[in-house]
Amino acid sequence: MKTYRLGLKALFSAIIAALLVITIVFAQEGGFTDDYEDGDLSNYDQSPEAVVTNGVLTIGPGNLAIRMVNISNFRAQFKVKFAGNGLVMFRFNMRDGSDYAALFFGDRIVVERVTEGQPAELGALEEWSGFSGDWDTVSVESSNGQISVGINGETLVQGLDSGEPLRGGPMGFFVEGESGAEFDDFIVEVLAPPEGEAAPQEESAQAESAAPTAVPTEESGIAGLLSKLSESRGSPLELTTAAVNLLLSVLFAYILSRLYIHWGSALSNRRRFAANFILITVTTTFIILTVRSSVALSLGLVGALSIVRFRAAIKEPEELAYLFLAIGIGIGLGDNQRLITVLALAIVIVVIGISRIFRGRGADFNLHLTVSSGNPGKVPLESITQTLKNHAAQSRLMRLDENKTAIEASYLVEFRNNAQFESAKNALQALSDEIEITFLDNKGVG
Repeated sequence: MKTYRLGLKALFSAIIAALLVITIVFAQEGGFTDDYEDGDLSNYDQSPEAVVTNGVLTIGPGNLAIRMVNISNFRAQFKVKFAGNGLVMFRFNMRDGSDYAALFFGDRIVVERVTEGQPAELGALEEWSGFSGDWDTVSVESSNGQISVGINGETLVQGLDSGEPLRGGPMGFFVEGESGAEFDDFIVEVLAPPEGEAAPQEESAQAESAAPTAVPTEESGIAGLLSKLSESRGSPLELTTAAVNLLLSVLFAYILSRLYIHWGSALSNRRRFAANFILITVTTTFIILTVRSSVALSLGLVGALSIVRFRAAIKEPEELAYLFLAIGIGIGLGDNQRLITVLALAIVIVVIGISRIFRGRGADFNLHLTVSSGNPGKVPLESITQTLKNHAAQSRLMRLDENKTAIEASYLVEFRNNAQFESAKNALQALSDEIEITFLDNKGVG
């Protein structure tokens, strides 16, 4: 028994350690580098005239390209080539109808905050000669409302948001005017938050799937286009991200199944029931990965689920709870909410582990036993109980029906291996030729 408990503790510790590793490796969203050499814009929401040509992101007048990330404090650098009359904008922390922006006019640079369409200037350079017409390197640093903008290594504008700084969100390029602009070597480095402040990346990654709703200060077709983007779809995940989330769903579902088998208390066959968790979790993850990028598909899913029913009876509330947890894991990973999913699963393991400790030995029973005997070879209850005590790891009498001619006793029993099981069965059969024995599997032997 001591060895068994040590094994459970080791399993518990290994699960927690694995979850912590996964949290560190996969949950945090860091910086990125886009050189556009492969032409891949799967991480962007862009308008039709924002395309990659010869390894350069080209954005036509009145168009945009938004990098779907969830970053608050960062240092960004990108190259831009722009000539002619017009406006180039770099917007960031785009969420909830608000954002920050660095606006590059032909004669001045403005740093502003836009809240529900209303701009507020945070800093400006009123006399500026404009872009050179060749490649210029722009740098933007934002840290808790302190924003600085530089060009070709020289800091030109600094701004301070005296209100509550905006939370993390997508960032991207907007172009207005008579000619398009070219962008290349877009590099973003995440900055650590100041000491004593929470990391901005702990905000929900839902900002990744919410297209920005902020509009430029000048009325144009951008507003309508952004509105359509925010209403029609979220950001698609990269193939590698989707594959990682599917693999994590398999891992988490396996952990959940082992948790249910060893620490559950349902009277049904827990091993067979837990075998469904992987399929349920992976299927849910796949569905959410598919519908998260389309409102139409999401609405279709509601209609589809309205005709789906569980055809097998759920006998105990615990079974339903574990099913909901498996589905919740699938939904979390399908929406790329790795950190929340890992934390939720870790908390569930801790809570169940603590309750398992307080439940004690009662959680270890793995078989249900019913012993029936009638005259002339009726077996006394004391003989049955003593036999189980001698051959089973533990036993508990759950029900007794007895009259003058017959006895029927129901037990919860625990066998460590098949040898114990066979020994107990043979010993019970040796008590009487009239005895009847029924074993019902709970979580299996061994």
